[in-house]
Amino acid sequence: MRFETVVRAVTANVVLKMASLIFAILLWLYATAQVGEKQSFKIPLELARVPESLTVVREVPKHVEVTIRGARSELLKLRLFGRIRATAELEAARRGMVVVPLTTGILDLPEWLKPEDVTIDGPKSLVLDFEPVVIRYVPVSVVFSGALPKEMILVGQPAITPARVLVRGAASVMNGIAAVRTEAIDLRNKRGRFSREVALERSGAGREIIPGKVIIEFEVAKRAVRTIEGISPTLLHVEEGLEIDCSPKTAMLTVEGPEELVKKLMPEDVSIILTLAAGKRGVYRIQPEVIVPRGIDTYSLNVESFEVTVLPKR
Repeated sequence: MRFETVVRAVTANVVLKMASLIFAILLWLYATAQVGEKQSFKIPLELARVPESLTVVREVPKHVEVTIRGARSELLKLRLFGRIRATAELEAARRGMVVVPLTTGILDLPEWLKPEDVTIDGPKSLVLDFEPVVIRYVPVSVVFSGALPKEMILVGQPAITPARVLVRGAASVMNGIAAVRTEAIDLRNKRGRFSREVALERSGAGREIIPGKVIIEFEVAKRAVRTIEGISPTLLHVEEGLEIDCSPKTAMLTVEGPEELVKKLMPEDVSIILTLAAGKRGVYRIQPEVIVPRGIDTYSLNVESFEVTVLPKR
């Protein structure tokens, strides 16, 4: 056979031959898609209708492994576009250990899929440990990180909104919870007034914090130190008909705080309080109580105690 004859035979009716080939391929794909087979699926598992007075303390599997039998094309569509969920209804749960069998009834299957074509491979059941729910309102504790330079100071205490949050959890994980900490706020390179939304630390499983974030307002200012001299102590609970004398007559107070506040501080803005004991006479020593304006967190008095003399008037 001559080469020209072979070429002519191959190239004759090319369109018809290509159409026949495409049809054959489509027919093969259709026939293949109708072949029945089994495929494994990982289905998300959810717990529903748990009584509000109870909570689960043991870790719960997040998925259920199932095997589904069906046409290859249907299984492919199910894998690509299906949204099957497994939901375990727990309205009958009680305190303690509960075993929940898992059957195909927990699956929200599409209408075309028969339950008998679905097999749950694992887990076959859930072992859940239920404990009573404890609800408590606790204060928020602000956590700072990063050291401030020596010449800077954190002004007063940060403002927290809300200052207390609701903590809800199993009784076993709520023991000893006195406060909830914030995530650390970095103080490095900070100066001025700041307002930050900060998440709360969620340490411990089986615990819910509402809200999960708080607003923290704080100020970083330049540090200043000042000594105020000649402050006379204030005597409390002074009885009539008595002569009272204290030594020393005045004291010296050193304060440390924000520069703007410290510079404006006057002697009358601070107080040294001596509380006299009722009915007591003679000479005795009293530890002073010092009252300073808000924002002054560090101070020292040059006198540890005052000697007080209480005698009847002559």
